[in-house]
Amino acid sequence: MKYHLGIEDIEPGNWVAWVFELPGCYARGSNREKAISSAPASIEELQARLSRSAFLTNDAHPPFSVVVAEEFLACPSSPDYIVNAFFDNDRIRLTDVDINYAKSVLTLNRGDLMSIVARLSEDALDWEIPGEIQKNIRGILRHIGTAEWWYWDRLGLAVPRRALPDSLTELLSSVREFTLQHLPELIGSIQTSTCLEEQWSPRKLLRRSIWHERVHTLQIARYLKETRQ
Repeated sequence: MKYHLGIEDIEPGNWVAWVFELPGCYARGSNREKAISSAPASIEELQARLSRSAFLTNDAHPPFSVVVAEEFLACPSSPDYIVNAFFDNDRIRLTDVDINYAKSVLTLNRGDLMSIVARLSEDALDWEIPGEIQKNIRGILRHIGTAEWWYWDRLGLAVPRRALPDSLTELLSSVREFTLQHLPELIGSIQTSTCLEEQWSPRKLLRRSIWHERVHTLQIARYLKETRQ
């Protein structure tokens, strides 16, 4: 099966190849070519993870081929905000298959995240990570929860920010419960919105939510590995 990619320079020195047939599946690279060349391995890795949840896509067996379908160059809309990609693919309406897939991947992602952090001590959660914008692992976890809420807010569908729980555990749990409960309501929706000059849609919300938790889970795992060495 040939997979179609959306290429984006999501931030300086960080290119992402989004796999359209598997929303939220991505490959990263320091340049465009490295992101593209890494995509087949990312597809294979996600397909292997999906097999653990008994969710199989149309072609779950390698080798996988890729072709670039769309490209987007990020641009600033203000000194502290970069407008990220809105692809033509993001306009495609979500189906029940998309939602079942998303629930499977989100569940896998959350399981992987919690398996890494569940046994960390308070000191480990608060250990200051040099150069990390979120300061520590606790900050990264809070960022995961608030970002998922923020994606819903871009479409005007989130609960008020003041309603989010202060407890980190409750924040992660409540936002994820909201996502799983309300994703089916987006099936067939053609809703789009623009916020800070960036366009959003249900499909973009889905791919970004899946991607964001996964990329930070791998980031936390890398930090912990570095501290043990």
